[in-house]
Amino acid sequence: MKIYLHLEADEIEEVADATISAISKWLKEGKSSAQLVNTNVENGTERGRTNWDIGLTIETSKKTILAKPLNFLYELAKTEQQEFVVGIYDERHSSYENICYFGYEEGKPDLHEVASYLGMLR
Repeated sequence: MKIYLHLEADEIEEVADATISAISKWLKEGKSSAQLVNTNVENGTERGRTNWDIGLTIETSKKTILAKPLNFLYELAKTEQQEFVVGIYDERHSSYENICYFGYEEGKPDLHEVASYLGMLR
């Protein structure tokens, strides 16, 4: 399954560079098999905001693989006072399904709870 962990911000333009830089650095250090998402489409809106997605995607059905990206993004969220959303991307229908939020205000994500929401058994 393809899971996304995207930044949720009203003024995404103000935090984009710092967030992309931090994620890129973390990925270069080889901390995860996740991939950077930095998609900015100028026209239209999606999910109620400007269509700029920043974060990570990861293909996995194992919650242990999800632990490192969740922990990293939570630490980033605390430091930068940000929020993130976890969801499932359905490639067949090109659709996003937000599952849960975590971050500076929402708090630390519980790996077992997130995995349960995503339908991961192990």
